Amino acid sequence: MTSNGLGRQLWSATRVFNFAFASALALCLGPAGPVAAENLRDAVRAAVTTNPTGRAANADVKASALELLQLRRDYQPRLLLHGEVGVERYDDPDRLGPADNRDTKVNREIGLTAELTLFDGYRRANRVYRNAARLDGAIFGLLDASETMALNAVEAYIDVVRHGRLLGVASRNIARHREIARQVNDLVDGGKLPVSARFEVQERLLAARLGRLDVERAMADSHARYRAVIGRDPGRGMHVPAVRSLPMTKREMVVRSLRNSFRLKESGQKIAQTRFQSGITTADEKPQIKLQAGVRAGRDVTGTSGSESDAFVGVRLDWELYAGGRDARRRALQQRTLEAEAERQKIVREVREMAERTWNAYNTNIERTVLLDRRVSAARKTSDQYQDQFRAGTRSLLDVLDAERTFFNVRFEDVSAEASLAFSQYRMLAAQSRLAAKFEIEPADVPLEPDFTARAQQAQRPAAIFKTEIRKLE
Repeated sequence: MTSNGLGRQLWSATRVFNFAFASALALCLGPAGPVAAENLRDAVRAAVTTNPTGRAANADVKASALELLQLRRDYQPRLLLHGEVGVERYDDPDRLGPADNRDTKVNREIGLTAELTLFDGYRRANRVYRNAARLDGAIFGLLDASETMALNAVEAYIDVVRHGRLLGVASRNIARHREIARQVNDLVDGGKLPVSARFEVQERLLAARLGRLDVERAMADSHARYRAVIGRDPGRGMHVPAVRSLPMTKREMVVRSLRNSFRLKESGQKIAQTRFQSGITTADEKPQIKLQAGVRAGRDVTGTSGSESDAFVGVRLDWELYAGGRDARRRALQQRTLEAEAERQKIVREVREMAERTWNAYNTNIERTVLLDRRVSAARKTSDQYQDQFRAGTRSLLDVLDAERTFFNVRFEDVSAEASLAFSQYRMLAAQSRLAAKFEIEPADVPLEPDFTARAQQAQRPAAIFKTEIRKLE
């Protein structure tokens, strides 16, 4: 078999493993609650469509669209009605007769003028192009923000599920220590263990109860975060479904992310806006041609007694042949375009970095979860054997308590690792600008979330005998 054939089989096997593992993880994260559930799709859609910032962002996009539509007036005629009334006195004997010269008169005049721009140095065209690019940029920004909001919602959802499971682990840890305490009390009452053994197991039981308090506080915080993001309390029967069609290589992940990134598309529109703005700004260097027509009627105008009226039609040309500072203006516009292009290159690097780091986290989470699952199994077996040996008198109480502590710590870490693996799968979709589409969120429903900084609740505390420090999802 060729090396290429072997490689394809290995990748195929890896794909099957990843999907099977993700499916198993989805089942692990699903609690045995009622089926009437707050499913992930509904939670994400609620977050994306009802968040207050979404309404503001949708209004911004609509305003950008209306600002584009209002430019239609630049291509339509202008109709101006003007009127004038006032007192005039002229001293012009060469033009006025003796009856009108130096005579004070009340002049009245009214007129109607129509004006149509024939050529304006392409200012109108560039304004339309710039506003269209601005609208596209707003839409791409809106879509990119929807990925952020959807990811925040997924994160909040998984965190609630995770904390529910962590609370179960902490509660089982207390139950386990109470069981050990009953055995120790029987042995102390029977004179087979010293009284100090009772105090030792009570101290461990109190430590376990304190550990559960930390988890309860963290779970309450996760519920508060859920309400802030989703807009309602967590439901029952929450579970995290598996994600399909993930990239199989880091290179594929990077290519997809760069190709689909809404941030890159938005930055491309900003470059276009600077170029069109250059055309708008320099339009005054070209001729300005307008077609004008009008009618006018008045009485006692310019010192002449009686009524008069006239009409006119013609073409007007204005051309500013010279104005200072034009060269500096052109160079400033070039620098603005270079600035936008450099900003886009910066975003390319950021998107590439995010794609690579997301891929790295995903693969690390797979390996971590597999190893922790094995550790959990080994720690459980060790704890059970130590208890059997303790009853037989071949193991000390300290050995049993230490084994139980090890099992709790490993199981606690394993739950967070499984949640991190689930979250990393959805973050891979977000890095490719595909997360909102997975939940069938229409662009019109997308809200704007201005930052990408929200992360899972992480409880910071000194190391304790039972490690209840909850890692952030990554």
